[in-house]
Amino acid sequence: MVEGRGGGKEGAEGEAARPAFASGFPRDAELDALVDAFEAGDFGRVRRDGKRLAGSAAKEEAVRRAAEVVLARTKPDPLQTVLVVISAVLLVLLSAWWIGHGGKG
Repeated sequence: MVEGRGGGKEGAEGEAARPAFASGFPRDAELDALVDAFEAGDFGRVRRDGKRLAGSAAKEEAVRRAAEVVLARTKPDPLQTVLVVISAVLLVLLSAWWIGHGGKG
């Protein structure tokens, strides 16, 4: 049994505790490995294996949907992306203004 970040907490059935968002996922060996990789912070593996699992016609629909949920959790938050872009533009504009005024305060 693989220990997750939960420090080896055991569930009621003696299984390793899953992250809260994955508690309703169906039991599947590949999906469990994907959730374990997510919990361990191996997002490269999650993206690679998640795309494969989500696109697998051999898996049941619930497993494919669960893989898509895990995969979606590795994408950056759109609000964070906008805030980083705004910060970068502001830095460039303020730097240009400072340089344009001879670097004097």
